[in-house]
Amino acid sequence: MQLVAASKKGDQDAFAQLVQRYQRRVFNLVYRMLQQYEEATETTQETFLAAWQGLSSFRGDARFPTWLYRIAYNCSLKSLERRKRDKALQEALQAERILERADSDEGTDAQLEAHDRQAFIQEHLARLPAKYRVVLILRHLQDMTYEEMAEILTMPIGTIKTHLFRARKLLKERLQSLDRDRFIGTRG
Repeated sequence: MQLVAASKKGDQDAFAQLVQRYQRRVFNLVYRMLQQYEEATETTQETFLAAWQGLSSFRGDARFPTWLYRIAYNCSLKSLERRKRDKALQEALQAERILERADSDEGTDAQLEAHDRQAFIQEHLARLPAKYRVVLILRHLQDMTYEEMAEILTMPIGTIKTHLFRARKLLKERLQSLDRDRFIGTRG
């Protein structure tokens, strides 16, 4: 690819064209992993900065987009690790909010009805462990092949298939649990 070759030689205009070409796809991947717009924007910028700085090490063994997605994935994982420091506090606040909502059954029912199934799926997708969430995102939202996923995640295809199976099963169980809870709630 000419733009990559020119970028490796220090052509900033060529790299700017690569950024323009891949920015939306990289942002979508990062956003789906992080579930926060501002953090995803920052991490996308980190991705392209890391790509620019590491361009000299790009050997062309993988396609450029695959190499770029791997950088985006790694930058997203770093953001998730930074977020873990605040996780205990976030969980405590979330538990408090759930208890407040549970205190008013009327508010809880209204809130469940207000959320459509898609919003619920997104919410539970965000709660999946990162290793499961990323395979669902790459496979179903980014339409990647197992081979592309294996390159980006640097793991065997069999492991990816296992993670995908477990992720789907976990998400399905959570959805069925919600449906049961809602059914019991309407009967009681």
